[in-house]
Amino acid sequence: MSNPTPASEPVTLGVDIGGANLKYADTQGNVSSVEFPLWMRPDELAGQLTADFAAYPDVSRVVVTMTGELADCFLDRCVGVQHIVDQVCRAVTQSGRSAPLFYAVDGHVHPAAWAMEHVDLVAAANWHALANWVARRFSPQLSGGGLLVDIGSTTTDLIPLRDGGIATPSRTDFDRLSEGSLVYLGGGRTPVCALVDHLDWQGRPVAVMREVFATMDDVRLLLGYQAGDASDCRSADGKPRDAFHAANRIARMIGLDHRTVDLETAKRLAIQVHQRARAIVSEAIAAFGGSGPLVVSGHCSDLLPTNSDVRQRISLPATLGEDVSRCAPAFAVAHLVG
Repeated sequence: MSNPTPASEPVTLGVDIGGANLKYADTQGNVSSVEFPLWMRPDELAGQLTADFAAYPDVSRVVVTMTGELADCFLDRCVGVQHIVDQVCRAVTQSGRSAPLFYAVDGHVHPAAWAMEHVDLVAAANWHALANWVARRFSPQLSGGGLLVDIGSTTTDLIPLRDGGIATPSRTDFDRLSEGSLVYLGGGRTPVCALVDHLDWQGRPVAVMREVFATMDDVRLLLGYQAGDASDCRSADGKPRDAFHAANRIARMIGLDHRTVDLETAKRLAIQVHQRARAIVSEAIAAFGGSGPLVVSGHCSDLLPTNSDVRQRISLPATLGEDVSRCAPAFAVAHLVG
């Protein structure tokens, strides 16, 4: 975490509002991540934010970036952005702080009224905030070019950087999907059936069921990349997020269950899925070419290709700490303003 900011300086809180998590980071080095299924409880966002703001009593200014407008509870991005902006304003007013600001892909922060009118510039802007800060922070190392690789629970962002700035004209999700800089694969919520169409079982390929029986967090849990939590039942089947149930979920992908698939066998199935996920990320990175450094962010670096060791790596978890890196867009937007 960063060194504490002197009390005389205003403290800025960056907030990253996603569809499944709310992430916070202030300019004093305090961070937190709160699971919040926005698609299930959109009208409770203001209340959740108000409660979470209580953990940051020294904050005088709130700056927001978002991807939560993509949640399917909203008819479109315009509705989503406007709902989130309204909920944020309610929470900030309730907490007695000054009016919030919203980060846009023009690289600036704006008041709520502007955000309401320019929804497509505010929507899904958290990748831009992080890339903007990284490009400035590591400008000397990236003068010849580099690539920010941010792997989260849902997506992988690949953002070209050069000379202290973002080296892509893409701004929307559509643009970034088209150019390959937004890879809809993450280490948590991605369904196994979206990654593989078969799994090898006892020497023969077996087609997987095209159902969300298991997700990447089951894969990573079984392989030791993610800790289990038996009290957490927000898994694909609503059962505990532990090794036994993760193995059972993986087995269901090929029509089996724990009666025939033990833990070690489930791990072998999980390895196949993990290798495919890593290959997809590797192919996406390779498509950008270049030999500059990879700036690694997020909490799923196990999905990085192992064949890219020839490229220098700058690790945000090592530079900022694991907790801050997990909330990197919130950290970035706070420090861009603060």
